[in-house]
Amino acid sequence: MAGMQTLSKLLTYEIATVAFVDCIYSATEITLPYWDAELSGYHVLHIPRDLSTLDEIVSYIEAHADAAVCAHRLDYPNLCGAELAAALYDRGIPALLVTQYLDIDQHSSIRFWRSRLPRVMHLRHVNAETLAAGLKFCVAELQGRIAEERMPYRVMVGVEHVEGVVGPQGEVDQQFVDVSVDYWDHYQRVRLPMTLIPAELRYAVRPRAWFFAQVNIYTERSADLYFRDFALAPPPLFEENLTYCINVLDDVNFCELPLLWFVEQCWRTEEIFDVRLCATHKEQLN
Repeated sequence: MAGMQTLSKLLTYEIATVAFVDCIYSATEITLPYWDAELSGYHVLHIPRDLSTLDEIVSYIEAHADAAVCAHRLDYPNLCGAELAAALYDRGIPALLVTQYLDIDQHSSIRFWRSRLPRVMHLRHVNAETLAAGLKFCVAELQGRIAEERMPYRVMVGVEHVEGVVGPQGEVDQQFVDVSVDYWDHYQRVRLPMTLIPAELRYAVRPRAWFFAQVNIYTERSADLYFRDFALAPPPLFEENLTYCINVLDDVNFCELPLLWFVEQCWRTEEIFDVRLCATHKEQLN
């Protein structure tokens, strides 16, 4: 049975059946090219219409398929393809997100889930070969073979601008934060949803504020950047934003300046910082 396979128990994971979750009952997104999966040798499964919740869809895919290809803007209320693919990722099921709205939604509803989306593709780039390669890429990450472009590093993230989207009644419907990730690219700025930053830290989100965050800095495209594990940081005085970088998986220090500087800054500044984070950095020096 397809759902009996688990990536945590098997050295190899064979994909036979691929579930397709798209907008077959509306024109929100162009129908996903399921025929490309068939050309790649996969059996294609479409999700029954009577399933409507995240748990129902995830359970169905887990029981009947080995992988999934999801559109992003779905017919289901209060559910997007990125959230569905991330939920499948948590279950150890490879899921490929494909959308024609990548250039728009990469900053908001996709960015929020991006750390659990190994591969996101624009619809125009999907064919039999790229679809199969994308699914294999997802399998590799779930097995622990993480590509360099997906490896997380703790770096400094600077807030450049905060912007609100006004709703139909004049209320602020959603807020976005434009940030700098200078260790990744000093000349680019990246937009992310305010909701990606923990609620207890949002009071500090303002221009010229600084955070530590885990970011996959070796990806080339801004659309592929993810952010997680935010913590308050002191402002850099000696261009630490360009040099501070910690490989959080291998516990290797790539920072050119002593980490003790951050510990001292945390105690001297008038701002309130995450002292537990500083303690963790200090332990890495011992």
